[in-house]
Amino acid sequence: MNLLETTKKLSSLLQQFGNPVFGHEVLLEVLLEVLLEVTDQGQGQDLLNDNGLFDFITRKVSREVEVNISSKRSNPTTNTVSFLVDNISQAKAIAALSGIRYNGQKLTITTSEDARIQRDRPSEPSSRSSVGQKTLNAIQVFVRSRYNGGFLNLEKIGDDDILRAANVAPPGASSRSESGTTIIRTAAELFPDASTISFASNELKSLRPIASLAQYFPKLMNLSLKGNRLRDFKDLDALSGPKALPHLRELILLDNPVRDVDIALNKDDISYRRQITKRFPSIQMLDQTPVSGKIQFNVGDIVESPKLPMPIRGNFFDSQSTQETVNEFLLNYFTLFDADRSMLEHVYDAGATFSYSIVTTAPPSKGPAKNTPGNWHQYISGSRNLHHTQELGARTSRLHVGNKAIVHQGLKPLPQTVHDLSDGAKYSIDAWQMTGLLPSICIYIMVHGEFEERLTDRRSRRSFERSFIVAPALQGSSAAANGWKCIIISDQLTMRSYSGAGAWTHATSPSNNTPAVNALSANAAPIPASIPSTGATMPLSAVIAANIKTSLPNAPALDSFPMPGMSQVQHQKALELQQLTRLKYAYAVECLTSTDWNVAAGAVLVEQRRASLPSDAWQ
Repeated sequence: MNLLETTKKLSSLLQQFGNPVFGHEVLLEVLLEVLLEVTDQGQGQDLLNDNGLFDFITRKVSREVEVNISSKRSNPTTNTVSFLVDNISQAKAIAALSGIRYNGQKLTITTSEDARIQRDRPSEPSSRSSVGQKTLNAIQVFVRSRYNGGFLNLEKIGDDDILRAANVAPPGASSRSESGTTIIRTAAELFPDASTISFASNELKSLRPIASLAQYFPKLMNLSLKGNRLRDFKDLDALSGPKALPHLRELILLDNPVRDVDIALNKDDISYRRQITKRFPSIQMLDQTPVSGKIQFNVGDIVESPKLPMPIRGNFFDSQSTQETVNEFLLNYFTLFDADRSMLEHVYDAGATFSYSIVTTAPPSKGPAKNTPGNWHQYISGSRNLHHTQELGARTSRLHVGNKAIVHQGLKPLPQTVHDLSDGAKYSIDAWQMTGLLPSICIYIMVHGEFEERLTDRRSRRSFERSFIVAPALQGSSAAANGWKCIIISDQLTMRSYSGAGAWTHATSPSNNTPAVNALSANAAPIPASIPSTGATMPLSAVIAANIKTSLPNAPALDSFPMPGMSQVQHQKALELQQLTRLKYAYAVECLTSTDWNVAAGAVLVEQRRASLPSDAWQ
């Protein structure tokens, strides 16, 4: 028997026999339990570890009663957090917050003495003792006068002569006014089939006074809240969520500050409509305008999708040489990313850039795979999601430039990760060589996949997309000295909730890709099966040189990459002189240095000294 059950048993005995010293209420109230359920996502453990939650609750009820919270516990299986308070007054105040949102999550709050709270609260909607028969009769007359063929007109309640004569306050008079609930309950008894209700022009500052709509009219299809005083999106939360009004098809919020201010701030209604449809996902009309079609994610396991004009492709590489190069690079990179990120300082160029962004709105996987959702607290401060990061200073500071800043300010603060490189089905990779982007040839790499966070108490999976632009590591560079044949010029990482590999599980491979391999050599670290290992990997220089000869027959040789200290203009002039004279790159640079980078003068000088130049000066 747990503590709460013991308390209830003792309370029952004291109710039967009495206790002249303490009284049964004192013992009961000291052990009163409050249960808080997270109804949107399974993050009970995260809420327990978030002290801000309890500060939030205490702050919300501080005007009414001082709350003392103790014995905090959580149950990840049921997505609940429970705690004890000192007395029933504290429990009442906290229970009244049920339905409120914290960090985007809707909270359902119950207590171990809900029945007693209902008993002891005469103004509660379930009790009619606080509503006199005369008042109730007036409300019934009012409701009958406002109903017409499925439409219940509850507009301007405060101006109605019938209710004013009975001293019935309108629901917008106070956030704790019970008149709204009494009117709604009476309407449900008289006209349970009402499908359209208007609460327009009632001075409503939040929807809490009419939150009982969800209880008494669960099949409501059309709701007008036009001309009220709703100022913030959170003022709508008492009726929001997919379970509150699941059949709601039309919602009108015209002439409310929440709409007008947001549209004025953003110069359009895109953000406003997104916020509303997120809270009321079933609506098809908003403010008398159709809601744009959207993808529905909460679907069954088997969905009949339309046939695409082309089959889904899995991995793509423009050549075997690119595949081999990317194979070696990703294997080395992700191995060090998981094990020791400080060692990655050598693979980033001194002018390289790195940024990451998190997409918190992406829906998690609905499939059978089990995953413990993690929060994004450790990522938010560094995320460069431009949709949410509007300030120029934040955008600038979250773009890391240079190998040292990238590793120490960008990569190392991120949580520790595990990339399961032994299962190629978890990854999809596209890569191809490009010219014209950099002075040298480069490779663009896009990786789709997943990783696990190494957390202290559990592991949480996330999906990611990562794009690299890599170029050859020059001889004598720090990258080459540490075994890297590529150097990173650009790195962008996007993370979202885990969604699995279903997007490419049934993909077909292009004909120029070799089959994925599952067996790895004994002395090779695990790599994605979708990036086949070739045993003896070709050096990057040989890979790119071979590809240049086949795809760019007139291109300069591999050794014509820019030398340290050269500007791009000087490099282009050296390439031009190469094309004119067939000199090797180093000799072209030396020639232009002596002619003050004048290409025409350099070409003349080459012709004058052609006979004296060594044979290895020519391509």
